[in-house]
Amino acid sequence: MTHAFHPTIQRLVAYEDAETRGYWREVAPDIVTIPFWREDFCRTLVEAAETVGGFQAYERDLLNNAAPGQELRIDRIAGQFAKRFEADFRRRIVPIVRTHWWPLKAGKTRMPFVLRYSPDTQPSLDPHHDAAMVSFAMPLNADYRGGLLTFPRQHWDSRDVEVGTLIAFPSRVSHVHWVTPVTQGTRYAMTIWLAPSDQPPADAIVP
Repeated sequence: MTHAFHPTIQRLVAYEDAETRGYWREVAPDIVTIPFWREDFCRTLVEAAETVGGFQAYERDLLNNAAPGQELRIDRIAGQFAKRFEADFRRRIVPIVRTHWWPLKAGKTRMPFVLRYSPDTQPSLDPHHDAAMVSFAMPLNADYRGGLLTFPRQHWDSRDVEVGTLIAFPSRVSHVHWVTPVTQGTRYAMTIWLAPSDQPPADAIVP
């Protein structure tokens, strides 16, 4: 069976019952949480990512990224899923970003990726800033220990964030962050980056 016809990937591409409801809120200085996906849909994404496999540091970022991670771009799982995600993200999330960080002009979305952390592969992520205008991190599971997304300047971490909730923050000088070591289990998370409106990224979902 090819990956494209794997039932888990087909469920992902269908994008049915993905959306969750809730209110967005600022939980720390310029850190916003936004309910986005249902927990079972996050589980489907994790299963699909493991079906495809090949988590590794993104070659294009290795020279410029101080903290490369073990990641898998979602277009490698299914291009159609990436496009459905983009449509949903533009419909529900970008308006919130424009409201909270008014008068920000959001650019294109870089290809999101699933990150995997475990004690025997890559347990943590070093302190860094992202190469984006606004960053989003979303926990995809909760059955692990450690692995807290941590913002030292804002005195905040992700311990109370539910699976499927986006954590949005400015990517550059003010919001350095890291992931503490995973001590048990495997942590999965999804990262999304919005580019500046005048700097179209080479790896945008929609060129």
